[in-house]
Amino acid sequence: MAAQPRRDVRKALAGEWPGRVLRGELAVDDGFVRDLVGLAEEAVPWRARRAVLDRLRHDLVVVPFSHGWGSPVQPDRQEAQDDLARWRSETPLFVLALIDGPFSLAARAWGWEEALVRLARPTGDVARFMADAVVQQAELVQQLAAAGADGVVLGDDIAYRRSTYVQPAALRESYFPYLTALVEAAQQAGLPVVFHSDGNLWEVLDDLAATGVNGLQGLEPAAGMSLAAVRARVGPDLCLWGNVDVGWLAQPRPPAEITAEVRRMLAPLLGTPVILGTSGGLMAGLPGVHVEAMAAAADPEPSG
Repeated sequence: MAAQPRRDVRKALAGEWPGRVLRGELAVDDGFVRDLVGLAEEAVPWRARRAVLDRLRHDLVVVPFSHGWGSPVQPDRQEAQDDLARWRSETPLFVLALIDGPFSLAARAWGWEEALVRLARPTGDVARFMADAVVQQAELVQQLAAAGADGVVLGDDIAYRRSTYVQPAALRESYFPYLTALVEAAQQAGLPVVFHSDGNLWEVLDDLAATGVNGLQGLEPAAGMSLAAVRARVGPDLCLWGNVDVGWLAQPRPPAEITAEVRRMLAPLLGTPVILGTSGGLMAGLPGVHVEAMAAAADPEPSG
């Protein structure tokens, strides 16, 4: 039976094994598309993006409605909605909308250092802001559901390579209750939720699972995260996505070695919902042949 990406990703985010390892990326940079397709420095047409995802046999696409709280340039809302609608109507891919979570909204409103100070010592003002942030993003989620999104990615980089930026005990008061509320609002709108963060999440992994998210994206290997260890911690149902290190993927090595190593990484997760991809996305300069070798690791191993 031919693969049905939208159905299969929906099953994975519902905690079911869809019968195969899925493929997808949080981001596919314009520079990577230009490199792979052979475009000059010009606007990347939608059909070129689709050609790249088809070539890599992706099952999903992520449409950014935010480039992160610190980016000086943000997506145009109407253009993003048009992009979402086109992916939904013209492809069989599962379409996710990437939006800010409460942590990112706090950093956007207060600045990075001030946000860390406030979230570390929460007051009534912090609680009011975070509650308002949940309402604001829940309204956006409703709009995205009406526009045809299949799910949402909440982008909240709450950690770096050693630990979370704010002590876990403080986050349990100032952040996780609001993240939980936003997850519930999205799910009530019919949209499964994937949480994305870079960094070392071990101290808050149980807290993240308790929010009810359908998936975790990122799992940065340089921060000590691994698919096998996270699976052992969170159980068999939470969909795990990412974990291939972009720096490792960029280094000169035979494609067959890449495929074999990624297969070893995936082996402990077979029979559980998993999406193969890098921890952060495909960027300019990544060798296309290496990315295709990574993608090939999701194929069944030849018998005999």
